[in-house]
Amino acid sequence: MAEEKEFDRWNSKKQKLDEHQSGPHCHEREIWWCSIGVNVGSEQYSQTEDFSRPVLVARRFTKDIFLGIPLTTKLRDGVPFRFRLRVGDVDNDALILQMRVYDRKRLVRPLAVVQKEVFKKLIEAIVCDLKTTDPALAGSSGAEANV
Repeated sequence: MAEEKEFDRWNSKKQKLDEHQSGPHCHEREIWWCSIGVNVGSEQYSQTEDFSRPVLVARRFTKDIFLGIPLTTKLRDGVPFRFRLRVGDVDNDALILQMRVYDRKRLVRPLAVVQKEVFKKLIEAIVCDLKTTDPALAGSSGAEANV
Protein backbone atom coordinates (compact mmCIF):
# COMPACT_ATOMS: atom_id res chain seq x y z
CA MET A 1 0.00 0.00 0.00
CA ALA A 2 1.26 3.49 -0.84
CA GLU A 3 2.32 5.77 1.98
CA GLU A 4 -0.36 8.28 2.91
CA LYS A 5 0.78 11.84 2.26
CA GLU A 6 -0.13 14.64 4.67
CA PHE A 7 -1.51 17.15 2.15
CA ASP A 8 -3.78 18.92 4.68
CA ARG A 9 -1.01 19.42 7.25
CA TRP A 10 1.34 20.64 4.48
CA ASN A 11 -1.30 23.09 3.23
CA SER A 12 -1.52 24.65 6.72
CA LYS A 13 2.27 24.91 6.92
CA LYS A 14 2.47 26.40 3.40
CA GLN A 15 -0.07 29.09 4.31
CA LYS A 16 2.07 30.07 7.32
CA LEU A 17 5.20 30.20 5.17
CA ASP A 18 3.43 32.47 2.69
CA GLU A 19 2.52 34.93 5.47
CA HIS A 20 6.21 35.69 6.15
CA GLN A 21 7.49 38.95 4.71
CA SER A 22 10.62 37.24 3.40
CA GLY A 23 13.04 34.46 4.15
CA PRO A 24 16.78 34.37 4.77
CA HIS A 25 19.18 35.35 2.02
CA CYS A 26 20.80 32.51 0.12
CA HIS A 27 23.61 32.23 -2.38
CA GLU A 28 24.56 29.88 -5.18
CA ARG A 29 26.38 26.73 -4.01
CA GLU A 30 24.68 26.78 -0.59
CA ILE A 31 22.68 23.81 0.63
CA TRP A 32 19.69 24.65 2.82
CA TRP A 33 17.02 22.70 4.59
CA CYS A 34 14.06 23.88 2.54
CA SER A 35 10.34 23.31 3.18
CA ILE A 36 9.43 21.70 -0.11
CA GLY A 37 6.34 20.07 1.34
CA VAL A 38 4.21 17.26 0.05
CA ASN A 39 4.01 16.92 -3.70
CA VAL A 40 2.11 14.91 -6.28
CA GLY A 41 3.04 11.50 -7.71
CA SER A 42 6.76 11.01 -8.30
CA GLU A 43 7.71 14.61 -7.46
CA GLN A 44 10.30 14.79 -4.68
CA TYR A 45 8.81 15.69 -1.31
CA SER A 46 9.72 15.72 2.36
CA GLN A 47 8.80 13.25 5.06
CA THR A 48 10.18 15.32 7.95
CA GLU A 49 8.08 17.00 10.60
CA ASP A 50 8.69 20.48 9.12
CA PHE A 51 8.39 19.24 5.50
CA SER A 52 12.00 20.13 4.76
CA ARG A 53 14.79 18.39 2.90
CA PRO A 54 18.24 19.51 1.70
CA VAL A 55 18.14 21.65 -1.43
CA LEU A 56 21.14 23.04 -3.28
CA VAL A 57 20.83 26.63 -4.52
CA ALA A 58 21.87 26.30 -8.16
CA ARG A 59 20.96 29.80 -9.40
CA ARG A 60 19.55 32.97 -7.87
CA PHE A 61 17.13 34.69 -10.22
CA THR A 62 15.95 37.51 -7.95
CA LYS A 63 16.41 38.34 -4.28
CA ASP A 64 13.43 36.07 -3.53
CA ILE A 65 13.49 33.35 -6.20
CA PHE A 66 16.10 30.66 -6.81
CA LEU A 67 16.53 27.44 -8.77
CA GLY A 68 17.00 24.61 -6.29
CA ILE A 69 17.97 20.97 -6.62
CA PRO A 70 16.76 18.53 -3.95
CA LEU A 71 19.34 16.13 -2.53
CA THR A 72 18.92 12.53 -1.45
CA THR A 73 21.09 10.06 0.43
CA LYS A 74 19.39 7.22 -1.47
CA LEU A 75 22.20 6.78 -3.97
CA ARG A 76 21.70 5.19 -7.38
CA ASP A 77 24.59 4.61 -9.75
CA GLY A 78 24.12 4.94 -13.49
CA VAL A 79 20.75 6.70 -13.22
CA PRO A 80 20.26 9.69 -15.54
CA PHE A 81 19.73 13.17 -14.13
CA ARG A 82 21.63 12.53 -10.89
CA PHE A 83 24.92 14.00 -9.75
CA ARG A 84 26.92 12.59 -6.81
CA LEU A 85 28.36 15.02 -4.29
CA ARG A 86 29.54 14.89 -0.72
CA VAL A 87 27.92 16.94 2.06
CA GLY A 88 30.12 16.79 5.13
CA ASP A 89 30.98 13.11 5.33
CA VAL A 90 27.79 11.87 3.61
CA ASP A 91 27.38 11.11 -0.10
CA ASN A 92 24.28 12.58 -1.73
CA ASP A 93 22.73 12.52 -5.18
CA ALA A 94 21.57 15.89 -6.52
CA LEU A 95 18.25 15.13 -8.22
CA ILE A 96 18.67 17.17 -11.39
CA LEU A 97 15.36 15.89 -12.74
CA GLN A 98 13.61 17.41 -9.70
CA MET A 99 15.14 20.91 -9.89
CA ARG A 100 12.61 23.71 -9.71
CA VAL A 101 12.07 27.30 -8.63
CA TYR A 102 11.62 28.04 -4.92
CA ASP A 103 10.92 31.20 -2.93
CA ARG A 104 13.35 31.96 -0.12
CA LYS A 105 10.40 31.95 2.31
CA ARG A 106 10.77 28.15 2.19
CA LEU A 107 14.35 28.19 3.55
CA VAL A 108 14.62 26.75 7.06
CA ARG A 109 18.34 26.67 7.95
CA PRO A 110 21.69 26.46 6.16
CA LEU A 111 23.43 23.10 5.95
CA ALA A 112 26.62 23.39 3.89
CA VAL A 113 28.36 25.02 0.94
CA VAL A 114 29.45 23.02 -2.12
CA GLN A 115 33.04 23.48 -3.25
CA LYS A 116 33.45 25.63 -6.37
CA GLU A 117 34.96 22.82 -8.48
CA VAL A 118 32.18 20.37 -7.55
CA PHE A 119 29.53 23.02 -8.28
CA LYS A 120 31.10 23.73 -11.69
CA LYS A 121 30.93 20.00 -12.56
CA LEU A 122 27.30 19.88 -11.42
CA ILE A 123 26.35 22.80 -13.68
CA GLU A 124 28.17 21.11 -16.57
CA ALA A 125 26.19 17.91 -15.87
CA ILE A 126 22.92 19.86 -15.88
CA VAL A 127 23.74 21.50 -19.23
CA CYS A 128 24.73 18.12 -20.68
CA ASP A 129 21.52 16.49 -19.40
CA LEU A 130 19.41 19.28 -20.89
CA LYS A 131 21.16 19.05 -24.27
CA THR A 132 20.84 15.27 -24.50
CA THR A 133 17.43 13.78 -25.12
CA ASP A 134 16.91 10.06 -24.89
CA PRO A 135 13.66 9.35 -26.77
CA ALA A 136 13.17 6.20 -24.71
CA LEU A 137 13.01 8.31 -21.54
CA ALA A 138 11.21 11.34 -22.97
CA GLY A 139 8.19 9.62 -24.52
CA SER A 140 6.15 11.51 -27.04
CA SER A 141 3.72 14.38 -26.93
CA GLY A 142 0.84 15.55 -29.06
CA ALA A 143 3.01 18.43 -30.23
CA GLU A 144 5.58 16.00 -31.63
CA ALA A 145 2.86 13.98 -33.31
CA ASN A 146 1.51 17.06 -35.09
CA VAL A 147 4.84 18.33 -36.42
